[in-house]
Amino acid sequence: MNPDALLTLVVISGFLFAVISGRMAVDIGLATAMVLLLVGGVLSPLEALQGFANPALFIIACFYIVSAAIKESGALHWWVMKWLGGKYSVSGVMPRIMLPVALMSSVISNTPVVAIFIPLLQDWARRHQMAISKVLIPLSFASILGGVCTLVGTSTNILVVGLLQNTSDASALSLFSPAVIGVPLVFLGVFYFMLIGHRLLPSAGPEIDSQAVLDKREYAMSMRVEAGGVMSGKTIADAELRHLQHGFLAEIQSEGRRILAVGPEEILGDDDILVFVGQPEVVSELRQLPGLQTAEKALLALDLPKNSRALVEAIVAPESNLVGSTIKASGFRMRFDCVVVSVSRNGRRINQKVGSIRLRAGDTLLIEAARGFVQRYRYSRDFLLLSRIDDISIPDTTKAPVTLGLLGLFFMTVVSGLLPLLSAAMLLVVALGVSGCISLDFAQRSVDARVLLAIGASLSIGVALQNTGLAAMAAEGLMLVGGSNPYLNLLLLYLATVLATELITNNAAAVLMFPLAQVISTALEVSLLPFALAIMFGASASFLSPLGYQTNLMVQGPGGYQFRDFFKVGIGLSFIVGLTVIFAIPLVWPF
Repeated sequence: MNPDALLTLVVISGFLFAVISGRMAVDIGLATAMVLLLVGGVLSPLEALQGFANPALFIIACFYIVSAAIKESGALHWWVMKWLGGKYSVSGVMPRIMLPVALMSSVISNTPVVAIFIPLLQDWARRHQMAISKVLIPLSFASILGGVCTLVGTSTNILVVGLLQNTSDASALSLFSPAVIGVPLVFLGVFYFMLIGHRLLPSAGPEIDSQAVLDKREYAMSMRVEAGGVMSGKTIADAELRHLQHGFLAEIQSEGRRILAVGPEEILGDDDILVFVGQPEVVSELRQLPGLQTAEKALLALDLPKNSRALVEAIVAPESNLVGSTIKASGFRMRFDCVVVSVSRNGRRINQKVGSIRLRAGDTLLIEAARGFVQRYRYSRDFLLLSRIDDISIPDTTKAPVTLGLLGLFFMTVVSGLLPLLSAAMLLVVALGVSGCISLDFAQRSVDARVLLAIGASLSIGVALQNTGLAAMAAEGLMLVGGSNPYLNLLLLYLATVLATELITNNAAAVLMFPLAQVISTALEVSLLPFALAIMFGASASFLSPLGYQTNLMVQGPGGYQFRDFFKVGIGLSFIVGLTVIFAIPLVWPF
């Protein structure tokens, strides 16, 4: 192995270790790896930066803005609630949720689609007495399946098309080419959840009242009994703390002792700390009880009038700098001008002081902040999802017809061949801005520069893999198992892509696997296209864990899911999708 190959192997191994162990965010890890390869002489300055000139990056950036415009214009709110309609069985509601989500995700980024649907489904489930845990994983999986139906449905699809630009297969795919397999996958996913999947999703136990489990998120809220207040000296029963609507009294801390089994006859004393557990709405409920005040000093110090405050839920993003830090050490209050009231992990409360909680990706924070907090931080890289607790805001839909009309013109232009994808995407963004469908400020904040950094850096690393011969070595390793059989090699490449997606990210997995596909197709003297499509579908087939795809992380907290819930319901769908993809790709795109 030559020195350049050895250095590249060491750098990539270090990147994988840092990312998988959670010591470094994926985008920072990829950028660091690119810089090390540049400094080590493996990449020339031109090779290191050529990934950032790939047309795919600009198309992805454009569709971030398009997705934001559709969200801001309220175009999706027009018919979502009407489509959901009245009360259905769990199996009956699956197509009503999954089909429109898949349709929308084939056009715009699935992240804003899921962000819009989560509060709508929470409200719908609450009104129709259905456990929210029965619908949020199907929501995420439908957005993933819908994303693979077009070349612009996910950033991964756009990226693979960009990687194909310098090959003989550059013009072999049209905008809706993946739909030949993607649409059947959507319907297979819907049937899977109607027949089997919904039975594998968690639901409430029979001993818990149905109203209390419509939303399984649990938070802990500490309140102090005011000295000389109306509750001091009363029993739990007399203080009417036994019949809260959104939570229950779990613990009393009194004079250095903890009372865990709180009986109705327990007498409250001055400055006792009462620990309540329940849904986020329990905070507002407790604030209305006379004789109690919050026990969190940070909340008391928050310089905001009570009538201008709002409760907000925020899901910590994997790439956030908050990951790995305690709330106190991160300077959360000074940084965001708000206070974390409580933290929920996998739908369960964390029993320790809020300031000492070390945050992880996917944690759901209950925040007390100014009412404009969601508007201000909705495009923050620190949060996957922000939602107000007290209401579901309905945006102004006056620009919705214009937004949808411009999107329709975009598709007609691309399908007819009047303009290439990049030119049409840029023209669409300009048209959305000129027509007022999105402001310049929102457009600027909607572009995720860290994702673009990760993609550009990973493209440069792909060049290093090819130049040093590591891609050829890895491909030869796969071919030792697959031999000269293109079908078996297709299967192995697909499985390797799925595994890489679960461990790192879909975009990085696609870029790292593409050089292998080129080597395998050349060695077997077959078309590159079926292998490229296997990467495209494999990089989006993330159903086994909440970490493999952002939408899975987004629904984990609101749905109260454990890690095992994704694997239990996702393994069957992964098997169905994998079999369909491996069987259908050679039929549509022959070797």
